[in-house]
Amino acid sequence: MKRLALVVGFALTLLGFSASPALAVAPTSVTTTGGLHVCENTTLDVTATKTTGPTGTAFLTATGEVCGAGTSATATLSATAVVTVGCITPSGSNEPKGLRTTTTTVTGSQTFETRQGRGTFTVSTNAVGVPSTFDCPSPNMTETLVSVTFTNVTLTITSQTGTITATFPDIDP
Repeated sequence: MKRLALVVGFALTLLGFSASPALAVAPTSVTTTGGLHVCENTTLDVTATKTTGPTGTAFLTATGEVCGAGTSATATLSATAVVTVGCITPSGSNEPKGLRTTTTTVTGSQTFETRQGRGTFTVSTNAVGVPSTFDCPSPNMTETLVSVTFTNVTLTITSQTGTITATFPDIDP
């Protein structure tokens, strides 16, 4: 029985420090100005990636292909991150205690060259994790990233020929 409890506790600990599979979503709206546009038969996607545990982080990555861009373009991805952190005990109890939620803005930008007005991009936001100001009430507890929800997700692509603005639904990796 004692072995079973140890195995279950170890399994729960591993689950607490695991990575969530990336989740790709399509935009809910896309607006364009000028000649810049999303290339035919391609899509704009945003993917959320999250790892949990004491060093857990979460970030967004956008990919796409644009046409009519001129010689270069810049892709900027931004979102509001609602981050929940908590504390776990060394006994293997992964039920986080002392939950605290903070909100921050994440952004990333990439300038990319185009060939004959066509170019692909991959841009990621800065990662969020356990804030350095968060401490557990006991030194026997470990700070951990519990959850992250990205809201107000916007991808803006600009070039000398126009702008594309895509908005995405909330993402909870």
